[in-house]
Amino acid sequence: MKRKRRRVKKRIKVIGAVILGYILLYFTVSIYYQDRWYPNTSINGINVSNMTYTQSKELFDETIKNYALEIVGKDKISFKINGKDIDLAVDFESNLKKDFISHKNNRSIFGIFSNHSHEINLNVSYDQDKIEELINESILIKGSKTYEIKKSVSAHIEYDNETKSGKIVDEIEGNELDLKKFNSLVKETLNKITPKIYLNDNKKYPGIYKKCSDEVDEKKLKEQLEIYNNYLLNWITWDMGEGVTETITPENIKDWIKIDEENKVTIDKDSMGEWIEDFCLKYKTVGKKRNFTTHSGQVIEISGGDYGWRLDYEKIVDQVYNVITDKTNNQLINAYISNHSKENIKALTTQLEPVYSHKGYKKDYENFENDWDTQNYSEIDITEQMVYVYRDGQQVFSSKCVTGMPPTEDRITRTGVWYIKEKMPEKILVGEDYRTPSKFWVRIMWTGTGYHYLERSDWANWSPTLYLTKGSHGCINLQYEDAKTVYELVRIGDPVFIHY
Repeated sequence: MKRKRRRVKKRIKVIGAVILGYILLYFTVSIYYQDRWYPNTSINGINVSNMTYTQSKELFDETIKNYALEIVGKDKISFKINGKDIDLAVDFESNLKKDFISHKNNRSIFGIFSNHSHEINLNVSYDQDKIEELINESILIKGSKTYEIKKSVSAHIEYDNETKSGKIVDEIEGNELDLKKFNSLVKETLNKITPKIYLNDNKKYPGIYKKCSDEVDEKKLKEQLEIYNNYLLNWITWDMGEGVTETITPENIKDWIKIDEENKVTIDKDSMGEWIEDFCLKYKTVGKKRNFTTHSGQVIEISGGDYGWRLDYEKIVDQVYNVITDKTNNQLINAYISNHSKENIKALTTQLEPVYSHKGYKKDYENFENDWDTQNYSEIDITEQMVYVYRDGQQVFSSKCVTGMPPTEDRITRTGVWYIKEKMPEKILVGEDYRTPSKFWVRIMWTGTGYHYLERSDWANWSPTLYLTKGSHGCINLQYEDAKTVYELVRIGDPVFIHY
């Protein structure tokens, strides 16, 4: 019985102590916080915990006086907007006072253990022109040498240096801001006197960075990647003779592949043509300077004419384009992508024969001009008005001639190294003001110059200067027997050296 009484008394004491403690806490809190903000209280992000109203007002004054908004973008690049630079003014006092009164009237003693986050209208104003100028000139909009503004890039195909083939690159988000949204965000943030914002927070600021407008069809992208690698993974080799080869590799082809905005893969024929043009010029001997020993033993330089080697540019372009665009077995392509072995390269290699529009007699890649038959050719000396024919290394014939009359361009006989193109026993020569039958026609130039017989009344008065006043329309006029002999001696393809 006594024990029971002791327990009851003990409970009464505990309850009494709790009530007393509550009363003491109540009066302490009520007295201390009668003109203060509760703990854990912030207003528009400014911590005013345990402050009196006057202290919180002074803190607001100080905060506004020194206010600067820091905006942090990608790569931790940031810029600040100082309130002083935009004539920032904040009329907050009346709304702060109202919020303080409301805070006092609507709180309980247990509120000291809670968080209190308030938002008030700060009535912020600033110079609109100044803020927009700062935004437009900021590093986040204009960029810098170290922070380049880059647009977002859709998923696309590009060359991969590691696999030496094409690959699909996922969409890459750039750092180009949506200026309209960014402007609105900055002004909204200034209105709250927020000191710092992070633009990378996609949840808070969705769409602040521009994204690609069009979605890429994944299936079509994979189809175009197959075409890309089909074009790219080709080795094209020509046997140029004399142990010399020329090869196009994917390193060349990758620069010719065009991918448009819709990821459509095509071959840029202009870029491809530039490589082929260089290739053709490398082996071209037509028109090159050649050292030539004349009938008198004098060594002269002759250039021009159409004799020599010349690759057929148009046909080479067709060759290359057809090889690149022809369908290749995907197994061969995938095998190479996995393993760049010689065997896998060989499987993707096409051997071609060079196609020529002009051919010389031989190839000499150490001395390109040494491409003619030095044993069989003919020579026309315009100064001496003489023709010389060589067979098997010997001069076997010579005769006088009459060449074109200078200085008219359409009548002179052009110098250079040419070749015999056709032979006809009879031919009618046609010009603007003449139509002349001739015999023993041997064409030297496609423009109409050639050896031929011409009956002239002045052969008896011939001299090396006759052509200056009574020259031909460009042809090499010969007497009958001379023309017949030349016709019989020369062969189609023989070089013809014409010089002064």
